[in-house]
Amino acid sequence: MRFYTLGAPAIATGAVPVGAVTPATPTVAVARVTLPDYLDGQDLIARDGNRIERSATGRWASRLSLGATDLITARLAQSRTDLFVTDQPQILPATWRLAVNISRLDIAHDGTASLAADWSIIPHDEHQPLIHQRATLTRQGPATTDDQVATLTQSILDDLAERIAAGWPR
Repeated sequence: MRFYTLGAPAIATGAVPVGAVTPATPTVAVARVTLPDYLDGQDLIARDGNRIERSATGRWASRLSLGATDLITARLAQSRTDLFVTDQPQILPATWRLAVNISRLDIAHDGTASLAADWSIIPHDEHQPLIHQRATLTRQGPATTDDQVATLTQSILDDLAERIAAGWPR
């Protein structure tokens, strides 16, 4: 049995260094990513047409929703070093909350990855606009082994994180 993570480093490279966060630093609270029920477990899953195949030899190290949340949090922290981005509870209200819903995440053995997601950036200040965005992403790559399925899953989630960061308010 092999266990896989989505590669988010424990301490995001490029994130705000410890000690650099002040009370004036805008905070982003990332809510746990939602996924379809059949995906939100530890099973490494690939699609073959209408059939969902669970790997007999590979598992995610944690539930996929937790790994995706960790990855998106780390990637947003890397790209927006002017923000304190966290998926951990905070004492004070966050400047923004990020809610991500992935409605489709398919990795096919033919090498096609597809993801459909929507997300909301919810400001603490009720006078600021609520931002809703949606994306449908595809990516090609090998997906015949567990290693390749894990890599392709991370790649398409990285694409989603990049899209979220690009649409973040300044």
